[in-house]
Amino acid sequence: MELPYASCYCEENIYKACKTLHSDLKTASPDYFLFVVFISSPTRAVPLFCQRSSLRQDGLVIWDYHVVLVKVLNDKTHVLDFDTIIQADNVQLNVRDGLRRVDFIQFDEYAELTFRHSWSLPENFRRRFRVISAQDYLSSFASDRSHMLVLDGSGQSVYVKAPPPWPPICGPIACTAGILMNIDNFIGMADNDGNKLNDQHGLEAYGMRFGEVLTEEQFLDRFSASPGDNIGHHE
Repeated sequence: MELPYASCYCEENIYKACKTLHSDLKTASPDYFLFVVFISSPTRAVPLFCQRSSLRQDGLVIWDYHVVLVKVLNDKTHVLDFDTIIQADNVQLNVRDGLRRVDFIQFDEYAELTFRHSWSLPENFRRRFRVISAQDYLSSFASDRSHMLVLDGSGQSVYVKAPPPWPPICGPIACTAGILMNIDNFIGMADNDGNKLNDQHGLEAYGMRFGEVLTEEQFLDRFSASPGDNIGHHE
């Protein structure tokens, strides 16, 4: 399938993918679930392998955060990652149209090749996973892209990477609350026990939802193999 893609804007690529795929929930099996997953750490440094932008043979990149989509259908779990080189033969970028042809990858294969050796990571690189339903993400996420602005030599604000061709994203609940930027609430991870952040700066009072933060072990336990009994239901 071909989906909108802009380099270095993984949170928006996944939002656009959600918007395309979420409608399938209306006609698919009742066992069809779609989850957005932010991967980061309390220090915003997480190693992921098999990443397209890496110059290394193993594809290692230390991201401040990364965002993927997890699909569960009839107890089979798959991952959509626009930036992986796993099954690279099926992933192509149509530069003219700003589309990337990408396929879902079986979850266990993706996790094994992308995460690797988590037991040996220093604490500041230990991955955390914020899991949120696609429905809540579409409603609550907002980004004015200000996190991609830096000052150039003349003191002018410039983008570190050209922004996507579509307008900045503002989910309906976020817009109603007058919130144009809340990406830090999704990237931010809890303390070492993996519990959900409690405050969220009062945004949950507006009806915005930010999912829950899991350790890597909890994340793999939830989605690996036959996760049907562990999957939460959409409201």
